[in-house]
Amino acid sequence: MTLLVALVVLASVVSFVAGWPSLLHNPFSEKKVDRSSPPVLRSLENLSDYHAASAHMEVVVDVEDDTKWIPSSLKGERVLFVGVGTVDSVVNFAGLDSKRVTVDEATKSVTIRLPAPTIGKATLDPKKSYVVARQRGALDRIGGLFGGQSTDQDLYVRATEQMQAAAASDGQVIALGKQNTTAMLKGLLGALGYTNVTVTYEEDKK
Repeated sequence: MTLLVALVVLASVVSFVAGWPSLLHNPFSEKKVDRSSPPVLRSLENLSDYHAASAHMEVVVDVEDDTKWIPSSLKGERVLFVGVGTVDSVVNFAGLDSKRVTVDEATKSVTIRLPAPTIGKATLDPKKSYVVARQRGALDRIGGLFGGQSTDQDLYVRATEQMQAAAASDGQVIALGKQNTTAMLKGLLGALGYTNVTVTYEEDKK
């Protein structure tokens, strides 16, 4: 009889504890916390620096080294170099968050505000870049016979700098980068079921 009473009391206690949420906060209750990133942001997280467009460029570097009071026929060097390479338009996705990406699930709309595209570092193709002509004074030619010949490293640096400057001033690479980035995002988000995708850039006045 005592055992039966104990079981009844235990069952009552269990029943009471189960009903705690409506009477008193249950310290042992379970709670699910969903920390998943929104689907759109999650899809954009891995893009990081997106190379949106690539421009093929050729530049001519004309460098002349003269020595004061000495004729160039004796001392000096002039080099004509053609640099061939590419310059990319790059969009940085690393800072995207809920402030830059707004989603309306009801209308399947997404608005994304991106930083302005930038010009990436020019990449010179050593197989296609070449020295067209090199003129040296007599003393420099003699010095070259004894290991005094200069390297062409400076020519590659100058060509790279000229390519980046030309791409930045031209504006077409940046414009194409925006166009390609917008098209890529609309395709990506369209595959996720979003039908209205608007992409703006920081310097736009829209």
